[in-house]
Amino acid sequence: MVKKSVSLAGLSTFSIGGKVDNLVEIKNRNGLLTSLSYFKKNKISFKVFAEGSNIVFPDKGINGFLIRLINGSVYKIGNEIVSDAGVTLTKLINFSIKNGLSGLEKLSGIPGSVGGAVVGNAGAYGISVSDIIQEVECWDNGKIYWLTNADSRFRYRDSIFKHKPFVIVSVRFRLKKSSYDSLRKTSLEIISIREKKYKPGLKCPGSFFKNIIVADLKKTVIERIGFENIKYGKIPAGFLLEKVGACGMSVGDIEIASFHGNLFYNKGKGKSEEVKKLAGILKAKVYKKFGIFLEEEIRYFL
Repeated sequence: MVKKSVSLAGLSTFSIGGKVDNLVEIKNRNGLLTSLSYFKKNKISFKVFAEGSNIVFPDKGINGFLIRLINGSVYKIGNEIVSDAGVTLTKLINFSIKNGLSGLEKLSGIPGSVGGAVVGNAGAYGISVSDIIQEVECWDNGKIYWLTNADSRFRYRDSIFKHKPFVIVSVRFRLKKSSYDSLRKTSLEIISIREKKYKPGLKCPGSFFKNIIVADLKKTVIERIGFENIKYGKIPAGFLLEKVGACGMSVGDIEIASFHGNLFYNKGKGKSEEVKKLAGILKAKVYKKFGIFLEEEIRYFL
């Protein structure tokens, strides 16, 4: 079923965006492949997303068709889990914990879908989802195939899927056996920590800028920032932003949290152009003070 003239703001955790002409919601793998085949056969252009947790939709909206993945299946084969791209991270993590499989629990509390997490190589507390990915099933111009972890070109908050028009269909994860109680305890502790920063109901896309990989910096820059501010081999973008006075800054209805420099949130009727303007101001401030270019972790959905 195709929904007409749907508000994108209602499909995004940032609550930003105009309207999309046509929205197709897909609930399983077969439905996705059938739709993709139809669009290809009829030469219809389209874009794909799922939970809308790490993207900024355009104020002008989107012409044509938008596919939204809203569910899917997840199952276990030995120490491996195979998940459809539309499955939420929460559902996947809870499934792994229930089955006593370790590797995903530190990602607890991160919003979004499996497919979205793979595209942006989501991570937290020193791990990334790519650490446990075996293969990624993709659709590309009518062909379906599996990309290995190496072929997926994972880097810090990056992958080949950010740069190529592949549609992620499903993902195969390799995990390790552990105890339910231990995994559940870790998961709940991390969720508690995250909710102090990302309060439930807050209109935001998560961390806005990528942290800075220390190995990419000159020693003189690191010394100026301070070795004590390195975490998991990275300089937190929030630290740099706070040093240039980001907290509390705003453009229109887009504001930086008073308690965290890397948390952009929508106070009401924020626009994507306001997001871009505020991001540009902060990039310039950080570069001027530290000589470091900040790069968005979020994606502008153009």
